[in-house]
Amino acid sequence: MKFKSNLNGKVTKRRGFTLIEVVVALAILVIIIASTMSLLTSSYTSLRNTEMKGIAKNIATYAVEYIRARNVTEDNLLGHASSDLGNDASHYFPGLEDLWDIPLTSIGHPYGSTAGIGFADHCINVNPALPNQTFNDSPDSFYYSLQGYDSLGDFDNLTAADPSPEDANLFICAYSTHHYHVRDVYSYNGGIHTYNHILWKFPLISTNPDAIKSFTGGTNYLPMIYTPDTDKTNKNNPEYSPFYTNDTALKKRTQNYRGFRVLTTVVARKRSSSDPDHVQYYDVKVVVFWMVGNYEHSYTLQTQIVTYGGS
Repeated sequence: MKFKSNLNGKVTKRRGFTLIEVVVALAILVIIIASTMSLLTSSYTSLRNTEMKGIAKNIATYAVEYIRARNVTEDNLLGHASSDLGNDASHYFPGLEDLWDIPLTSIGHPYGSTAGIGFADHCINVNPALPNQTFNDSPDSFYYSLQGYDSLGDFDNLTAADPSPEDANLFICAYSTHHYHVRDVYSYNGGIHTYNHILWKFPLISTNPDAIKSFTGGTNYLPMIYTPDTDKTNKNNPEYSPFYTNDTALKKRTQNYRGFRVLTTVVARKRSSSDPDHVQYYDVKVVVFWMVGNYEHSYTLQTQIVTYGGS
């Protein structure tokens, strides 16, 4: 305690800060600093997520336009003969083709040449669903894929044991509960054989120094998407995809990645049951996922692609 004389010569007491006052002041200062840091962190996270969302929009748009460009139609034959087109199940076009110029098939089924065994049974172009039908109603109308935002290399020469070292989403095996996008590359009726083939890819090959490489799977990364929404794992629901899981024990593994990954769903449709068993339009949905901090975010782009052919 300090003493001070005033103008009248009287001695007055001037109190210093007590321990309690010091502690309170420090506590207030800590709260102010913590609030400021929290605000700065929140602002950075928000800005980071806004930036990532902008990139995701561009990725989704690119994917949709790439798929649209794989649409073989009467005025866009893409190297096919006009005789390949028809409006009945004896033709596989008009419709979408994959990166090997083969008519697109449904999930989990092989393809080779158009004479391949069982090919017609699983080509989505000639197995369209009605507008309100789901995967459970017509599984051979649905195509799914999960890919990283990553340029693939010369995948025609890859082996079944090492289908795509660039993209951990494609490096998985056949007929397992969690494995759906399988590239089993070997001769099948003179062609390449795969079980859910690649419909689109990003520009440039992986050996190009300018190739796009913006996906890295971490240790034990699982190429699935965790969701608490049980509708997305219900085959009777329009939101269903085999890449979704509700298993919380798998959540950490599914989100152990950096960059972007893209879930693509393509459904072949016809307008009514009286129409020929040939696709008339596709419902296309592209969902881009990315991680910011401990949270996974997504951007969805949906559209319809109309296709048409000869008589």
